[in-house]
Amino acid sequence: MQFHRKTTVGLSTMNVRPGGLRPSLPLAVRLHADTRSQGRGVTIAMIDSDAVAHPDICQPRERVKAYVNAVNNSVTALPVMPPVSRQWHGTMTACTAAGNGFLSLGEFSSLAPEADLILIRTMDDRGRIPTSVIVRALTWILDHAEEYNIRVVNLSVYADELDQTTDHPVNRLVEAVVAAGIIVVAAAGNNPLAPIRPPASSPSAITVGGLDDHNSLDDSDNDLYHSTFGITALGVQKPDVIAPAIWLPAPILPGTDVHTEAAALCALDAMTDDMLLTTAPRLLPSTKLPIALRTSRNVDELRTKIAERLMSESIVSPFYKMVDGTSFAAPIVASIIAQMLEIAPDLSPADVKHILVSTAVRLPGHSPLRQGAGVVQQRLALDMARRRGGSSGRITA
Repeated sequence: MQFHRKTTVGLSTMNVRPGGLRPSLPLAVRLHADTRSQGRGVTIAMIDSDAVAHPDICQPRERVKAYVNAVNNSVTALPVMPPVSRQWHGTMTACTAAGNGFLSLGEFSSLAPEADLILIRTMDDRGRIPTSVIVRALTWILDHAEEYNIRVVNLSVYADELDQTTDHPVNRLVEAVVAAGIIVVAAAGNNPLAPIRPPASSPSAITVGGLDDHNSLDDSDNDLYHSTFGITALGVQKPDVIAPAIWLPAPILPGTDVHTEAAALCALDAMTDDMLLTTAPRLLPSTKLPIALRTSRNVDELRTKIAERLMSESIVSPFYKMVDGTSFAAPIVASIIAQMLEIAPDLSPADVKHILVSTAVRLPGHSPLRQGAGVVQQRLALDMARRRGGSSGRITA
């Protein structure tokens, strides 16, 4: 996939990377975002594989209000580093929704870095996410929403069954959660040939498909991401909106082999020629580069291989890499909703959906079926939230 280097044009030096490091547009820059609202006073519940205590959500303030293990139906302490394999996805989505970019000095912050989180594990020890566990997670939210002030739920997981009706237990519970006044955001999926599955097929969920902005600030570069779409069995078009789903900065989990390699590659990439020749034999074993390079005295060869590895792994820094999927588009929308709720706490789920849909802008030249109302417009959505009218929560367009 081609990388658009023009992304650094007109930006501050925060996006300039040496050698093979790939610049990634921070979310606020990517979305031309209004960052005055940061999700203060709003709790987002993340139903995902699993998660771990990452600095971007735990420092300088612990913002994880509860860690729920829906696999065994318990509330326990948040797992600490080093992580296990099932925890990377949920940690990345949580940081996309509410991370403060602590390990990047704020550069790779989410749009709601002051929001609180509930992290809910749904993946069992065999790597499965059973429907019954998603049901337990949603049930827990219904039972504890008031206690934790849960206003938004993000689901970047899906059930295996093809039932798109509200008879499916996940969709039925999504409808109940929304009826209780909680906004539900669901990832559409990443296969345009597959059917929309629960919870993305729930009529009341805000289902998010993907935008490919090619890591560029030029809107003419915008294209559709290969997300799932379609008309459900109830006649509801999904997705409702689309949001960036590729080229997104997300944390590399500290204590993993991926982080060890990223740290080594970034250090090597930044060295002078003399330092590189001296240090390469010591640091290269921490990478997956060919063993023969350890004895190489060819600086150009070393730099080329290091740059290629950084590019192939989409490494942005020792602590971040670029990721893709509607799993990450959905929490971007969840973070925008948290901003809206900070501005206008009495917005109902119907209000929020109306705002997002009515302010979205369709990509020209692409079927509405694949993009719903179009690309979310963060600034317009926040402006409309500010104009919301009366205690009834009805919107003044």
